[in-house]
Amino acid sequence: MALSMLVIAALVGTRELGQEVFTSLSQGQPGPGITAGLCVACIALIADALLKSGAARAARHQGEAHA
Repeated sequence: MALSMLVIAALVGTRELGQEVFTSLSQGQPGPGITAGLCVACIALIADALLKSGAARAARHQGEAHA
C-alpha cells in the first residue's frame, strides 16, 4: 500500500522514485522508466519478505507465550 502511494505522490509533484517512473514514461523514455519501475517492484518484494518474516516471528513468539 505504501509503495502505491509512492507512485501516486509522483503525480502531485514529489521528487522521488515514483516521479522518475512517471517522468520517464511520459517523456517516452521506456528504458529509465522500466528501470525505475523494477526498482519499485524490488522494494515491494523486499518489504513483503521482511513483513512476512516479522509476522511469522511474532506469531511464534505469541504462541510460545500462550503455551
